[in-house]
Amino acid sequence: MTAKRYSPLLLLLVALVSAACDDTIGGAPATPTSPSDTTSAATPLSESFEATLSPGESTFYSFSVSATGPATATLAAVVQPGKVGALATPLRISFGTPVGEGCEISDSIEAPPSLTPQLGATLTAGIHCVSVGDSGQLTGTVIASIRFVHH
Repeated sequence: MTAKRYSPLLLLLVALVSAACDDTIGGAPATPTSPSDTTSAATPLSESFEATLSPGESTFYSFSVSATGPATATLAAVVQPGKVGALATPLRISFGTPVGEGCEISDSIEAPPSLTPQLGATLTAGIHCVSVGDSGQLTGTVIASIRFVHH
């Protein structure tokens, strides 16, 4: 029952973090605020996902990249189910490619939650994954919110 009570607080936190990062809420594609050239690179897409992690665990989310270009990942929030307030616990966030039922890591960083991207990489067109996992500092179950931008 407490997890259901906490969900609206987590959603509010994710919405606030997303709104602070750009002019969209809920991970919808950003709309350019300045004129763009039709021959320029693809418009960046902003996506997000939440993951429940226990100590020693990791999980990933697969996505398609339409054109080679820069990508960033942000560990936006880490919270404990049923408790009020965000945690400053660092987690490992990574980019990679899906292999079987896992994500083969190519770029990775351990970082605490932030409003600015902590991981940057150049991704080629194709299927990629973003992963979040315990960096050895979790003492209980947490919910992590990850925001990533790609082409």
